[in-house]
Amino acid sequence: MSARSAASQAGLSDARWRQIVSGYQSVSGAYVPVRAPAETLARMAQVVGVSAEELAEAGREDAAQELARMSKPAAKAGSFASDPTIDAIATLLATLPPEAQDEVLRRVGRGGLPRSADRTNGQERRAS
Repeated sequence: MSARSAASQAGLSDARWRQIVSGYQSVSGAYVPVRAPAETLARMAQVVGVSAEELAEAGREDAAQELARMSKPAAKAGSFASDPTIDAIATLLATLPPEAQDEVLRRVGRGGLPRSADRTNGQERRAS
């Protein structure tokens, strides 16, 4: 995986990814140390497969806790408790940056998508 691809998957610019990885950024010609916020570092770790334990061992317990929270499966209820499609969608959604997650949820409606029969009827009504 390229750094550009990893940065994109973590919701970061390529430049920001490089700054965090290198530990510094250039500001007016001076090098300034960079320390990623816990949530950002957790997203980066999730993309490249770094575990919460590895983050903690590296001295970033805050990011380790955030990664553990992000990786924790949501409480499952009802007949969808072991639905692999829902699990896959939830996993994919968790890889998006928070703003993109909000946009996806806004688009599908926080109350859920219409049932397929409702969509079909709606499409037929629009086509008439």
